[in-house]
Amino acid sequence: MPNYIINIYLNNKLFSDDKYTFALNAGQIPVILFKELALVAKLHLKDVEEEHILDAAYYSTQTREKDWYKHPKVELLAAGDQRSTSVGDVFELHGHYWMIAPLGFVEIYPQK
Repeated sequence: MPNYIINIYLNNKLFSDDKYTFALNAGQIPVILFKELALVAKLHLKDVEEEHILDAAYYSTQTREKDWYKHPKVELLAAGDQRSTSVGDVFELHGHYWMIAPLGFVEIYPQK
């Protein structure tokens, strides 16, 4: 199986408001600006089938017993502690951007 490098972007925008949730429930693609995203890490995964790579990235970026960003498979790009990924955060894989949605992932096209 190939090795994957996934860029991890944490979103600076608060996504718990009704407007954002409503847009996702309506099946619309949310507008996300690059300036709202902070590239914090690169995640190196292997031994994962590509169809499960986003789920594996999400699982790998959750703090459980220890901070996710201190794992050897993570190349930390931002200083300081990093929170776990959640709704509104973005994974970049093969030049495509995938936002974490309430259920699964939504492909997005960040605007400059």
